[in-house]
Amino acid sequence: MQAKFKQSLLVGITLTALIASGAAMARSPVSTAQPGKGISASFTTCQQRAQGAIAQAACISQETKLQDQRLNRVYKELQGKLDAAGKAKLVGAQRAWLESRKRDGELETVIFDSTQPGNLQGSEIEMRRLGARADQLQGYIDLLD
Repeated sequence: MQAKFKQSLLVGITLTALIASGAAMARSPVSTAQPGKGISASFTTCQQRAQGAIAQAACISQETKLQDQRLNRVYKELQGKLDAAGKAKLVGAQRAWLESRKRDGELETVIFDSTQPGNLQGSEIEMRRLGARADQLQGYIDLLD
């Protein structure tokens, strides 16, 4: 029971942090958001050079692919460091994160309008959400090393 409470508390804290960071990004224009810990330097350069929304969208799309690949790589690395019970906890936590990500995306479709700036903002938040999860899992790996 206590382990379930701790897991629920951890999920709640993680969700709160993601929502807070998403809300903060929603108030700032796409191009001025600070790069995250795991965001590539090429993304920052691409955004600085982007001339218009189409170029910005291409930068975000490319970085989203990189962050998704990074998340998959870090997830597999963490999985390799855990015993069977730890792997089961990781799978459960990842499923909860995926559900949270889905629900946040649904909420953001209501918050952001369907204009180009709204679409860009939503896409960038999704990209940064992937990066934040990869950073979180990397932090667990660092603790285990």
